[in-house]
Amino acid sequence: MFWGVTVGALSLLASCRSAKEAAGVKAPQEELSGEWVDKMATVGLKEGTVTSKMDFELQVDGKALSVGGSCNLKRGEVIQLSLVALGFMEVGRLEFTPQYMMMVNRMQREYVKVDYADVPYLQQAGVDFYTLQALFWNDLFVPGREGEWEERDFTVVENRESTIMTTRGDALLQCQFVVDLLTGLIRNTSVAVAGQGSVPHLNWTYQHFANVEQKSFPDKMQLSITGAGKNLTAVISLGNLKWNAKTVELTKEPGGKYKRVSPDLILKQLIK
Repeated sequence: MFWGVTVGALSLLASCRSAKEAAGVKAPQEELSGEWVDKMATVGLKEGTVTSKMDFELQVDGKALSVGGSCNLKRGEVIQLSLVALGFMEVGRLEFTPQYMMMVNRMQREYVKVDYADVPYLQQAGVDFYTLQALFWNDLFVPGREGEWEERDFTVVENRESTIMTTRGDALLQCQFVVDLLTGLIRNTSVAVAGQGSVPHLNWTYQHFANVEQKSFPDKMQLSITGAGKNLTAVISLGNLKWNAKTVELTKEPGGKYKRVSPDLILKQLIK
């Protein structure tokens, strides 16, 4: 299950598809208004370091797992998740930087450390550190653009409660963001790509926001993946959030009895 939530989410980011229609909406607009861009940029926390305790709940095809841990985020530098069982024993660690991603399985003493460019299904889809950072920080993103985007990258439709923004162009991935009209915060991010047969679909839903330094920061998020032969739902709940309280140190590559394995091997284990 530990490898499943990680490799499953990353691989499905590169092989999923979503619906493109929303009922009862106005005609698409050609550009975002400057007012909307400014509001989205100012309501959320977008800088510094956020550290917190974490509760992680995972369900895969009826099987459930619940662990504690911590979540450490440094804007532009690292996403670090530590999974802890029984309140004291680290069973796994996930670390993502702009250069590489690393997954350490303490239980089986194996790990993956690899550059995004060396994983074909991630490179093809444009999935990198900045894609994952946007999900955790409640940001807009365009796959493959390293966190950069412009107003013209999106088409926009509006209904009574939200603005629905969809990435333009012929990229492999299409992303759709549901933005709350009142707060300017993203309520749901959907990532998808046209496929054959089953229809994998990734949804990242923001269930609650905390006040951190007078800004809104997501402290409860639900990740769901459906349509890929496996149904996966994970809920990440953050507590005791602190801003710029400590330095986040990168994890050293494991040595000794740890075995380095390839992402392809982990993906094959997941499929089985």
